[in-house]
Amino acid sequence: MTNTPPDLFGLASKTVLVTGAAGSVGRSLAPALTAVGARVIGVDRNKAPLAELVDAGSLAEALTSDLLNPEEVEKIAVQAGPVDVLINNVGLGTAHLLRNTTDEELSTALETNLWVAFRLTRALAPAMAHRGWGRIVNVSTVLALHPVPTVSAYAASKAALIGFTRAVALEFAGRGVCCNVLAPGYMDGAKNAEYFDSEVGHSFVERFMPTGSVPPPDSLVGPSLFLSSEMSKYVTGQVLIVDQGYSIW
Repeated sequence: MTNTPPDLFGLASKTVLVTGAAGSVGRSLAPALTAVGARVIGVDRNKAPLAELVDAGSLAEALTSDLLNPEEVEKIAVQAGPVDVLINNVGLGTAHLLRNTTDEELSTALETNLWVAFRLTRALAPAMAHRGWGRIVNVSTVLALHPVPTVSAYAASKAALIGFTRAVALEFAGRGVCCNVLAPGYMDGAKNAEYFDSEVGHSFVERFMPTGSVPPPDSLVGPSLFLSSEMSKYVTGQVLIVDQGYSIW
C-alpha cells in the first residue's frame, strides 16, 4: 500500500470569488481554478464575457455588478455565499504626468484599486476566520514598488492595497486566513498589444525585460493557484512579484 501526498494545490469543495473576471487575467484564472476543483464565481460589469465563461464551464456562476457601488459589494457578498478564496483582481490603470492628474482621477483609482478590495475583504474575511480557513489574493502591480513618472495615481492606489493586505494578514494571523499580494509587471494583453508590437515597445522589451519578452495574462495562473491553496498556508502578508525580472533593474 502506498501513501499518496495530499493535493495541496487542489481546491475541491472550495468556493472562489474572482473580481474583474471578464478581463484578460480573470479569463485566464477562471478555467484554471475550475480545473483544480474550485467552484468559481466571477464578478464583472461586462455581462457577455461572463456568460461565455459560464457556457465554457469555466465559471459556476456569473454575477454582473458595478463594484464601485458600496451597496453592490454588500449584495455580492450575500449572493456569493460562503467564500473560501477571494481574488481581488479588478483594477484600473491610468498614465498622466502629475500636473495633469486630477483629483477625480486619483479618487477613481483609489475607489477601484483599493476600496473595492477593502469592502469585499471586510465583508468576507470574518466568516473565513470563523470557519478556520481562507485565502485572500489582492492583485497590485510592480509599479507600486518600482513606479515610473506617469503613474502617480495608479501607483499610489496599488501601493495602498499592499499596505492594506499586510494589515489584514496581521489581523487574521493564526486564524487560518492568509492574505497576500500578486504584483504583476507589464503583460502582453489586449490593452498593451499595440504598444508592444511597435518599435518603441520592442525597444522597451530589449532594454528592461531581462527575458527578452513580455508575459501573457495567464502568467498569473500559477502564482494565483499557489496563493489560493493549502500550499501557501505559511505565507501571509507577502508580495509575490511576477514580472520576468523587470524589477531587478
